This record gives sequence, C-alpha cells and structure tokens, in this order.
Amino acid sequence: MVSSGVKNLDFTDGAMNKYVYLAILKRNLKQSASNLGISRHFKLYQDNEKKHIADICNLWVLYHCPGVIKTPAQSPDLNTIEHVWDYLQQKINEHNISNKQELRKHLIEESTKINGSFSAKLIKSMSNRLREVIKCKGGPTRY
Repeated sequence: MVSSGVKNLDFTDGAMNKYVYLAILKRNLKQSASNLGISRHFKLYQDNEKKHIADICNLWVLYHCPGVIKTPAQSPDLNTIEHVWDYLQQKINEHNISNKQELRKHLIEESTKINGSFSAKLIKSMSNRLREVIKCKGGPTRY
C-alpha cells in the first residue's frame, strides 16, 4: 500500500510460512516499488510476525529494501494495511461469492477502487499512531 492506493495483491494457497512470505517479497516488492516510481525511496513496514522476522526474510530485505521501519518485539500492530483488509472484507461481504476464483476476482476489483485519499489518510495517520503509542507507553491505543 502506498499513498496513491493499493497495488499488486498476491494470493497464496495453503498456509503462509517464511518461504511463502519470501516468495511474495521476491515477486512483488521491487516490481511494485518500481511501478509506483518509489524504487529508491520506500520503507518496508512489517510487524514482528515470525515469518516476517525469519533470518531468510531479514537477509533478503537487508539487501533489497532501501529502508525498513523497525518495530520492537511485542509492539502494537500499527500497520495501516489492517484498515485496508477491513475495508475489503466489508466490500467482499456485499457479493455472493461461491468459490476462490470469484473471491480473487472481487478482491482485485475492490482493491483497484481504493482511492488515493483513503490510502493517503491512513499513511498520514502514522505519526499520530506513533505519538499515541508513546503516550500510552506501548500499551493499547485507539488504533
């Protein structure tokens, strides 16, 4: 997700693990950054999920990402993408979906409808989110 919208949804079959996550990074991260014109200027935000911080993934990110937003262990999940998933869930619930292909089709359609102002608002809220975490000393926030 960038301030102009959501790009390159990736679908997996089965369980997500560090190898699947690494494959997604390899397939999409550089391509998405290039397509958005931010190849040299983006920062990857990911939480402390085990697959995200696995050595194999950290090593790849170290060599292929211009910047990473570090989060401490057990930090609150501030990832703005959670709001995008909630939005997509609401939109998907409006459709009568009976199989994976229809789900994928509708997810792609609905994600392309997410406008830049929605994404930009979420991204601009990061500084407020961080201030709130500091104010709450790492405890629960309204986000």
